[in-house]
Amino acid sequence: MTFPNSCIEKYYHLYQNLFNFSGVSWWLIDLSEDSNTYYCNDSMCDMFALDKQLNHHSVKKTCPIAGDYNQNIAIKDSQKANKIRDDYLKLTNGVIEEFNNRFPYYDSRVDDVLYFTSKARAVLRDDKGNAIILFGVIECERTSAELFKLLKIDSLTGLNNRREFDSQLDFVINLAKREHQNVSLIMCDIDYFKAYNDSLGHYQGDQCLIKVAQCIARVCSRSTDVVCRYGGEEFAIICYGENVDTAALAEDIRKSVFELSIPHFHGVEPVVTMSVGFVTMTPDVDTTAREFIEKADSALYRAKEQGKNCCIEFTLEVA
Repeated sequence: MTFPNSCIEKYYHLYQNLFNFSGVSWWLIDLSEDSNTYYCNDSMCDMFALDKQLNHHSVKKTCPIAGDYNQNIAIKDSQKANKIRDDYLKLTNGVIEEFNNRFPYYDSRVDDVLYFTSKARAVLRDDKGNAIILFGVIECERTSAELFKLLKIDSLTGLNNRREFDSQLDFVINLAKREHQNVSLIMCDIDYFKAYNDSLGHYQGDQCLIKVAQCIARVCSRSTDVVCRYGGEEFAIICYGENVDTAALAEDIRKSVFELSIPHFHGVEPVVTMSVGFVTMTPDVDTTAREFIEKADSALYRAKEQGKNCCIEFTLEVA
């Protein structure tokens, strides 16, 4: 087993003796030598399917503080990526003593996303307080990936919940900025739903929400369509790409809900109807999720104003 210098070799053998327990995974990075190379024990090799014949591995391939960073963090959650980077710099510059992170990692051996907790400290610093040797431990969380999936789902309708909507909208906008693609946001609201609930009770109200949710999910069947329960009787659909006729999709949603023929005794129509507002934009560097939501909401408000059970696209006139 060879090392680039005696310093990293000394710390490697030190921690090999101190943490020679099964299931304890640790790593070392010599920032003065190569910040893209880490050294780890056999337990970490087992954890991430690394070659045990090698005592060093690439940070870019499997980052010991962020897992498969590019696939699971940098693209999907830029805010999370920035915080990881900022905290890492604080650790290396001596601003903080310990770095803590939680990250997902796709394990192809079990075809599942596993979750890990990583802690890191600088065990050797120079005279200016800058880190030379970083040491960290990684632990696989016992909480299953299935539980994390449940945290994203609305328990009543089975659609993505509001938290997942916020996350997915940010992700799609960031992706569209890179790829120069369109993003559409469709906001839908069941008409006169309070009257429906008040007259028939909350159980029937819940059954109505479930049927409408299932209907929207059937209409928005593309793999890139993200269907969410936004809150109460309001639903949101995020669409990505240029090959989307958003106006036609919005009308299909409205029409399909109408054709469910769910009886409504206190609306303008004898059945449950839905108002729909939508916006399509190619986001630039300054475009935010809030801008999409406000414009789609504005169009939805106009649909309500115009008698409900209709679709309105956001335009400057609507604003």
